[in-house]
Amino acid sequence: MKKKLIAVLLSAAMVAGCLAGCGDSKSASSGGGASAGADAASTEASGANDTAAPADSGESAKSAEELLLEPYEEPVDIHIVLQYRESEDPKTPTDCTPETSTAVKLLKEEMNINLIYDWIVNADQYEEKFGAELAAGNLPDVFMVNPNDFEDLASQGGLADLTEYYEKYRCDDLDNIFNYDGNFINVAKKDGKIYGLPMGTDPAQTTSQMIYNMTQLESVGITSVDQLPKTIDEFEALCDKLMEVDYNGDGKIGGPVIPACKNYADAQLADFEPFFHAYETWADGWYDKDGTLQYAGIDEGIKTTLTKLNEWYNKGYFQKDFAAYDIWAADSPIVNDIVAGKYAIVPASWWVPNWPLNTNKVEHPESNWVIGPNLSPDGKQPAVMVDRYPVNNFVVVGRDCKNPEAVFKMMYWSLQYTLENSNPEKQNAMTEEEKTEWHSYVYTWLPYRIYSPTCLRTNFEVINKLAEEGKTEITEADAAKNNEFWGSWASYLNYKENPDDGVAWGTYFSRLAPDGGVANMIHTIETADIIYDEVYVTTPAMISRKAELDKLRNNTFLSMVMGETPVSDFDKFVEQWKAQGGDEIAKEVNEWYQNNK
Repeated sequence: MKKKLIAVLLSAAMVAGCLAGCGDSKSASSGGGASAGADAASTEASGANDTAAPADSGESAKSAEELLLEPYEEPVDIHIVLQYRESEDPKTPTDCTPETSTAVKLLKEEMNINLIYDWIVNADQYEEKFGAELAAGNLPDVFMVNPNDFEDLASQGGLADLTEYYEKYRCDDLDNIFNYDGNFINVAKKDGKIYGLPMGTDPAQTTSQMIYNMTQLESVGITSVDQLPKTIDEFEALCDKLMEVDYNGDGKIGGPVIPACKNYADAQLADFEPFFHAYETWADGWYDKDGTLQYAGIDEGIKTTLTKLNEWYNKGYFQKDFAAYDIWAADSPIVNDIVAGKYAIVPASWWVPNWPLNTNKVEHPESNWVIGPNLSPDGKQPAVMVDRYPVNNFVVVGRDCKNPEAVFKMMYWSLQYTLENSNPEKQNAMTEEEKTEWHSYVYTWLPYRIYSPTCLRTNFEVINKLAEEGKTEITEADAAKNNEFWGSWASYLNYKENPDDGVAWGTYFSRLAPDGGVANMIHTIETADIIYDEVYVTTPAMISRKAELDKLRNNTFLSMVMGETPVSDFDKFVEQWKAQGGDEIAKEVNEWYQNNK
């Protein structure tokens, strides 16, 4: 039975092509598998505590936080695997390895948990190794998987039921990671039981912004933020004025006045998202319309957006060959032009002041970047689409793990360790040995993450309150309990001491300024009507068809913006999209949606 289940899971994973372990920061850094025993979960779970119980049997009198840091009486082995990448910390000792890292050392000393790496491979070898080990039944205890693999493993009975342990160890610090809004944990439930701990990001981060250089706008008579455009017509009037001004001082007029690139729908820098959003249209995403999921990329309203963008292209607002440029290419000409001060307007997201506008500020200290209102036809805040469940990965436990509760204890230990040691005051007082230990803690070598999706919002609110109180020295009691706080606090102090430094400005203005990127993000998400993108999985038809459908959509939309294809052909595009796999995907996502509401 065990081998049969493994074969089924491997087949599903290979077909999906979505084994955990992709190389980017959102992907799993450890993999896993499943074992059989659909009726044995509760027996194994209860038996686990019989073999390795925490030291004090009077658990009912203790808080969840006390239980989480209570070491086991007997050593507990937790087997993991790793897709290896170098530490992001340049101060990590060169002789530090995953097996000798601080987490492995201290989890053993302080929690009696032996973290055992069954195997470690580089990123390009991971999928093949993971698949082979899965087929052989060599399964780790704690690992991270992407949403597709989670669906497969949970439905095939390969994961431990964590419901009992979630309730036992539930506390605010952990909920801030995998149940930040009181609903996020639901994405990991099957038949009311919890089979994983979701790792995600704040859905508000997908909102768009318009950023303006007030220094350059003075040349067209705009001297106050209140004068910045709110409506599409006002924005167009501003662009018309900029087309007539030589604000670069190079003797040329006539545009372009808005940076643009081939990544028109998802770059979050020099893309068309703010203009799509202005008309309450989206190039991608599945939203609920009367109980049925509809694909936003074929909505009739997109015709209006594309028509307006084509008008602007014809007027010269965008570079004529913008579709040839990838914003993320090495030495991107678009980024270089932004840094050089060629544009007074930058369509963007909350993080853009931190890059590349910080570099512009370094090279052009006179630049005065501000965030303007979100555009719409009538000047009112348009609706926004965000992920209902912004899940990137799941931390899961294999069905045969003898101590499933260990995942909660390890995550809580890591959170407390990083909170304590990331405090600048604590770091300044560290001995050389303690510094070495701190820099030998490498989070990417662990099978979980402790990132709180709401940390941007929380740190913004906490630090601005401390700033209002005039504080420059704080205690741990003042700090927010997330592993990003002390870095944000240091950024605030750095900007306060160096307000003219472009790099310090970029970090501060993106994350902490009362009128900065995160501030605008919060305002948008709290004032706009919300439309939810409901789909976070990849269906079989998506795997075989979505790449080509996205290519069809992107080529069509760009061609329409550039006037090569008339916008009146939009209905033909919709017919093509449906015939070439869109209808098949729609059928699958709606079947999934009805089963997972």
